Amino acid sequence: MADEGTGPTRRGFFVGAAVAAGTAVAAGATGWLLRGVDGDASTAEGAPTASASPAPDADRRPGITFPDVPQRHLALRVLALDGVESAALPALVAAASRVESPPDAGEVTVTVGYAPAHALTLWPERAAAASELPAFAHDDPAIVTGGDLAVQVCAETASGARDAADAVVAALGARIVWQQAGYRDAPTPHGTARTSTGFIDGIVNPRTAELREAGVWTDAAHHDTHLVVRRMLISASFTAQPVAAQEQAVGRSRDTGAPLSGGGPDDEVDLFAKTADGRLLTPAASHARRAHPSHIGRPLMLRRSYSFDPPSGAGLVFIAFLSDPQTFVMTQRRMDEMDDLMAATTTDASGCFFVPGE
Repeated sequence: MADEGTGPTRRGFFVGAAVAAGTAVAAGATGWLLRGVDGDASTAEGAPTASASPAPDADRRPGITFPDVPQRHLALRVLALDGVESAALPALVAAASRVESPPDAGEVTVTVGYAPAHALTLWPERAAAASELPAFAHDDPAIVTGGDLAVQVCAETASGARDAADAVVAALGARIVWQQAGYRDAPTPHGTARTSTGFIDGIVNPRTAELREAGVWTDAAHHDTHLVVRRMLISASFTAQPVAAQEQAVGRSRDTGAPLSGGGPDDEVDLFAKTADGRLLTPAASHARRAHPSHIGRPLMLRRSYSFDPPSGAGLVFIAFLSDPQTFVMTQRRMDEMDDLMAATTTDASGCFFVPGE
């Protein structure tokens, strides 16, 4: 839930069905757009005809920076492919990602990340920074980790995302290590969304090509990236607090998303702003302060998180794309030391994966 980066800004619509891989398939890269078909087009059996759609440019990777506003629904699957060698994975992934979706699923994207061991075998130079995540202070003792692949499917309908993800899993013949469905509320005018806590997520985000080159892509040639995904449970003790107390823990207004240091939602957090009696406006243990990127001297990661509803409290599928997993590790370590929001969380599933580009 780090305050230093999230998801994009505005969406257009395709109608759901066939994958456009372009050079991505040949390279084993992932970020597929699934596009629907004209209702009159059919095969001899009457099934929809799959037609490829042009892939966005290298800086607009499906499921990462494209569409501009993330789709409303997520189906995440972390998979094990027992007995499959690293060298066989890219072709299997390319074939399995050719799935169909109904028109109302909108833009459907399939984004696949490879476990560090596979990435270092397949792309040893490009994936040199790939690594597993260490343990963190608020991890569940029984946290689920591991897996060979992470498959992120996003769509405008829950069924569209779920069915496409299930089709990929079936085509791969994979075993599910862990999985989670997620949703995003209606986007704000800025393209952000409220999480299930009611706070706006993703206000600070690398929204320009220059910022993404600095913090999201490993290099300009391939536009590879790393995916960090963590399933977080936010305790009912936090959501039951008065809104004012929640705001002190987060460091932002629940209503507008504006920093407690003043200004509007898009204004920078002023870490030095104080009240007349010398009290910090952004509390010392607030999430906005502890996660602020200035503390670690690293560029912004891009977050594209989704909410879910556990039996009590709130849930967040934390999703971040970043050039170096150590950016996340360093940020999380700071929050482990002192962060009133993170203190109310437990992470019960986690992983780090390499997402190859061109």
